[in-house]
Amino acid sequence: MKKQLIAALALTVSTVWGAGMASATTLTYGDNWINWPGYTSPIAGDEWGTPKIESLSVTYNEAGNHLESITIALHDSTVRQAFDSLFISTDGAWDSWDYFVHDGGERNGVSTGNVPDDGLYSVADNYTYTFATTNRTGNPNGINDDGSLTLLNGSFGATQSGYNITYDFSNFNIILDPDSFFVAYAPWCDNDVIGGGTAPVPEPATMLLFGAGLVGLAGFGRRKK
Repeated sequence: MKKQLIAALALTVSTVWGAGMASATTLTYGDNWINWPGYTSPIAGDEWGTPKIESLSVTYNEAGNHLESITIALHDSTVRQAFDSLFISTDGAWDSWDYFVHDGGERNGVSTGNVPDDGLYSVADNYTYTFATTNRTGNPNGINDDGSLTLLNGSFGATQSGYNITYDFSNFNIILDPDSFFVAYAPWCDNDVIGGGTAPVPEPATMLLFGAGLVGLAGFGRRKK
């Protein structure tokens, strides 16, 4: 009887574990950005110095579409260049940012705007970006702490293991729309940006059609949903 009970418990644990594993979806996106869409820099090519980014992975639970984690995979070097910034749009437009993570401390002379303290923030409408002042000059590298950020957790940040930088959101109730979310990441001087998700991003050629419209929007966040 005891052996049967142990066997039954083992089967139950195995079933729950397997169901839990099956309920998580991970989507991985390669590094196909050179500049932040809509912005240019004087540097040719995708990468400048370290870190060099290989991919971005987003994991969410299918049962409720709760965001579990976001992982940035580096290559060539495990050097992490803080500060770094993570942008999350749970649904809607690709840059309709709902959450923002600043990690790694002060601006170190590489950013314009009011660089926020470390932590996880919610993002209000009509946010503005901070911009890199070295390397990929003029590209967004964060969100300006000008009243458009609300601190949710001041101790939140990423952990690094080897080449992987991971943000664990399992204790937060952040729900993604699987059909229209987007995530982006930028190191301190914007030396290698990456973005990926299911919300569409305008192609550079399409952006050129906007002409002066984009110039007028420079520095200002797109209207959130």
